[in-house]
Amino acid sequence: MKPSFDEAVQRHFDAISARDIEAFKKHLSRGETLYTIVQNGHAFKTPAEIIAVHEAWFKDPNWIWEGKIVHKVVGEDLAMALVQYDYRAKAEDKPVSTWLIYVFQLQEGEWRIVHDQNTALDFPAFARAAGLTE
Repeated sequence: MKPSFDEAVQRHFDAISARDIEAFKKHLSRGETLYTIVQNGHAFKTPAEIIAVHEAWFKDPNWIWEGKIVHKVVGEDLAMALVQYDYRAKAEDKPVSTWLIYVFQLQEGEWRIVHDQNTALDFPAFARAAGLTE
């Protein structure tokens, strides 16, 4: 029986919100390539790179991340989730909205992310919130 895609995405959301790096890693491709394209267009290319980014991010206790699936397509062994999420660097900050596309593949009987694409709706606001500009 194929695992629930909705449950897999929710477990991934929960891992992010809980800053649980071990749970986060379980949702990533077992392959050597995992493109993760972030808001400024930079492409990370391996699971190890994106794990390192998230390990550093998860150490910050102040941010708030809230995501919801806007659209999904689920096939036999590939699935896509279009996600809109709000990010706040601190609880009192105004949320910055971002589009996110996750492409999952069934690997070893589990849905795992094989591509991750972020697009900030307002990149200057996102950059300020994330401390990427002065």
